Amino acid sequence: MEKNRSRKITTGALIAAVGAMFIGAASAADPGKVVIASYGGSFQDAQKAAFFEPYAKATGAKVVDTTGTGYAKVKAMVTSGNVTWDVISADAAAYESETKEDLLQPIDYSIVKADKIPAELRLKYGVGYMKATQNLSWSKEKFPNDLTPAQFFDPSVKARRVMLALPYYNMEFALLADGVKPSELYPLDVERALKVIDRVKDQIVGFKGPSDVQALIQQGEVDAAYGPGGRINNAIKAGANWKFSYESSLTFVEYWAVPKGAANVAEAMKFINFAIQPEAQAELPKQIFYGPVNSDAVKLLDPALAKALPGYPENEKLGGFLNAKWWNENLASITPRWNTYIMQ
Repeated sequence: MEKNRSRKITTGALIAAVGAMFIGAASAADPGKVVIASYGGSFQDAQKAAFFEPYAKATGAKVVDTTGTGYAKVKAMVTSGNVTWDVISADAAAYESETKEDLLQPIDYSIVKADKIPAELRLKYGVGYMKATQNLSWSKEKFPNDLTPAQFFDPSVKARRVMLALPYYNMEFALLADGVKPSELYPLDVERALKVIDRVKDQIVGFKGPSDVQALIQQGEVDAAYGPGGRINNAIKAGANWKFSYESSLTFVEYWAVPKGAANVAEAMKFINFAIQPEAQAELPKQIFYGPVNSDAVKLLDPALAKALPGYPENEKLGGFLNAKWWNENLASITPRWNTYIMQ
């Protein structure tokens, strides 16, 4: 009975409960303010529904969300001393670079209660708040009997393919499809990965950005893709007769972090604390196809949804996990080789 009741928590109840936690932190006459930078698009729309708007209603704080988060912009802000963001959503690669260059404020764990977040995601300068995947997907009309990673790179399996315009994710996928064990991915064998991709390069429509991958799927311009699971799921929800798999997928983590020199550090920490609690974490997968990291959040989700999400243990076992630290150390040397390859 208690378990069933927990699944019926409404947004209103969440706002009321969290609001009680913040009484005294910000009054209606003098509300706090927090500026949050993310990526825009459907992802930021989902963040607004799950995090930004509920936090504003619960606390009276003014939440200003903007786009453009990324290592280069954070570095420019911190270096110039003109920091206009308080919280950033940082992918694992950006987080590694920002940490390495001392661009982030330490997380105040006296405010941010993260005991239900896995220890490996409770870092000095950031807190992991969601898991996402890059997935193999395919047209059910073209491949009614499904498509395996090995078949994606089999030149005898004719199909219009699309891959991301990035060396990371793609190289891991190629190596996993070629038989490399997830535990043995790193250090990556770059030349082997390129040789695997080269088998079907003449059938690749292009190396595209995430939004382009989704558009090509929805427009019927490709038959198979390797790209962001959230984008693929959006295309399916929009009517694409497609399917995806976690086999040879690559899981990665998104972090909340605070740029050094942020104007509203205290409010930033309060927001991060809000956004990693079970109720808020459980709201995000209802908005977009990404998995929570708070262990109690899964209990608030419909079991069928929970089992389909990135980060669910059985799904994660079918693929690899992005080693952002390795990429941070090697991306600069690999990028010229990759750029030359995809332009040939």
